[in-house]
Amino acid sequence: MTFRNSMLTLLGVVIIIALGAVGMGFWVSGPRYSGPITDHFDGREFRNLPDADGKPVEAKGFREVISWLFTRERTEPWPAYHNDPPAPAPAPRVGGDSVRVTFVNHSTVLLQFDGLNVLTDPVWYERVSPFQFAGPKRNRPPGIRFEDLPKIDLILLSHNHWDHLDIGTVEKIWARDQPRLVCPLGVKAFLEQKGYEKVTELDWRQAYMFDANTTIHCVPAQHFSGRGLFDRNASLWAGFVIDSKVAGKLYFVGDTGYGPFLKTTGEQFGPFRLALVPIGAFKPEWFMAPIHVSPEQAVQLHKDVRSEQSVAIHFGTFPLADDGEEEPVEQLQKALRQHQIDPAKFRVLRNGEGLTVD
Repeated sequence: MTFRNSMLTLLGVVIIIALGAVGMGFWVSGPRYSGPITDHFDGREFRNLPDADGKPVEAKGFREVISWLFTRERTEPWPAYHNDPPAPAPAPRVGGDSVRVTFVNHSTVLLQFDGLNVLTDPVWYERVSPFQFAGPKRNRPPGIRFEDLPKIDLILLSHNHWDHLDIGTVEKIWARDQPRLVCPLGVKAFLEQKGYEKVTELDWRQAYMFDANTTIHCVPAQHFSGRGLFDRNASLWAGFVIDSKVAGKLYFVGDTGYGPFLKTTGEQFGPFRLALVPIGAFKPEWFMAPIHVSPEQAVQLHKDVRSEQSVAIHFGTFPLADDGEEEPVEQLQKALRQHQIDPAKFRVLRNGEGLTVD
């Protein structure tokens, strides 16, 4: 084979791979939301609220992603897989004004109160990617076996990223329990494409009355969205406030960077009896700061929203950034000491560990 033919063959292979990647990127992309223009939707894409100086806040783009990938300096390698045994099964229901929070993994938390079972961003699969043979792989099993999960009444989905909307897990829960799904704008169309019913989508500052005692408020977060190459910011991202006449106000912060909207949420809804606050995937901060709070910012968030009891989420399960496995927790404890906050007021639970909130 001549050199020219070899180069043409190589070029053909590259083109085929590129076309395959583009095709796959299109295939996994979600539908694009269409609706009226607002302060965070320009008619085609969603955007974050301005920062404290009034400047726009955006997730880093393709050029910065490439720069990060070629200059990554992980604080320390994550250790080998932790084959932790599952925790005991949670109670089927929790009544009265008690609030039971069980940290499953990552941003998956079981909230039990007033006879309801609420699950946030459920992920039980091994990888958070379009495939189970590639992509970020969990470093420890879920803290609760799926089979031990009580009947779920309500699922809160913060946005459509793979580590928060694991469609395989949602499918299993739906097949078993048919819960109500509450999600931000644009995610409903994706879920309905998959055949799910009982889906309620909300814009920021909208609310949904789940039952006579429980109202779900959709509140701003600072992040971005997308499952493929062609749906970046085509659907919304959000946090949720659960306003229970029996259990009080509970705040699922979701996936977010730090911004003045957090204090606004605290002023509108706080104080909170419980807040689920992300602490991980914060390095390198030049890249992650627009979309993920650091542990130091998580403590400030705890103060801003007037949380009486916070529980850490979004750490220690999937190696998504450059912080070490234990670094978010270590930095959180340091920040709590600096702010003179009792660590008992901002708990780090083991996978599967539960806490009854007084």
